Amino acid sequence: MARLKPLCLLFAAAVFSGSSAEASPLRTMSEYSWLQQLEQQAVEDGVSPNVVHEALDNFSPNPRVVELDQKQPEATVAFETYRHNAVTPARVKKGAEALRLYEKELAAIEARTGVPPQIVIALWGSESSFGQNTGDFDVVNALATLVYVGRRADFFKSELFAALHILEREHMAADDLRGSWAGAMGQCQFMPSTYLKYAVDPSGKGRPDIWNDPVDALASIANYLAAEGWKRGMTWGHEVEDGGDRSQESFVQPDGEGSGGFLVTDNFRALTRWNHSTYFALSVGLLADAIKND
Repeated sequence: MARLKPLCLLFAAAVFSGSSAEASPLRTMSEYSWLQQLEQQAVEDGVSPNVVHEALDNFSPNPRVVELDQKQPEATVAFETYRHNAVTPARVKKGAEALRLYEKELAAIEARTGVPPQIVIALWGSESSFGQNTGDFDVVNALATLVYVGRRADFFKSELFAALHILEREHMAADDLRGSWAGAMGQCQFMPSTYLKYAVDPSGKGRPDIWNDPVDALASIANYLAAEGWKRGMTWGHEVEDGGDRSQESFVQPDGEGSGGFLVTDNFRALTRWNHSTYFALSVGLLADAIKND
């Protein structure tokens, strides 16, 4: 394996508190050894050495990523509060406009996958505010930082290697992979491993562009749901005031006994495979219904 590029050992100590987004250099030989080992593991995973070194040789942890990782929320709000914030009149209006704007493309997507247009648009709106909030972190750097920090290191390492495979497969530069501080990318906020499995390019540009092409993002959302068990012609579920008829549906009470409930189908479970949060899946379903009826 090629040696790392020389780095000065006299850098000032990294500061991980505060809001600075400037990268903090590695400082000790053990940290350099860690980086060398990470690069070797990436090569063993099948990424070419040239891609690995180009992407990682000058790695410096991003303090802002560390800060955000350490500030994960501990408490959860009641579902009605979550729903109020997720299914807003502005989001419904924007979603209904998008439904009309991409009517032709969504019809073709539904014909291929069986996923209704309003579900695709609701996920697009929930994940990136219809492509407006995609994140501007360097995904490779962010994921390497999270591996370096060590919380869920195995998960983030696998996603880092997936990101490196994207660079190689799609002939992209590391700076082209932009996303959230935790590595979610583009208008559909796919993790790198999800991109490799489910991103599609219906317009035939040569590679899926979930960052800049809304149609690629929408088609990729539907492709994911179809692969994860979405059943054509079946609703996700509906809200009920009592137990209702459970012969073909499961009863979900997001806040437990005594709270409101929903009868849900297997398509709801496909939504929970997108995001394991019951709150999120219910809100996507409710947003989709509101968009369709707007």
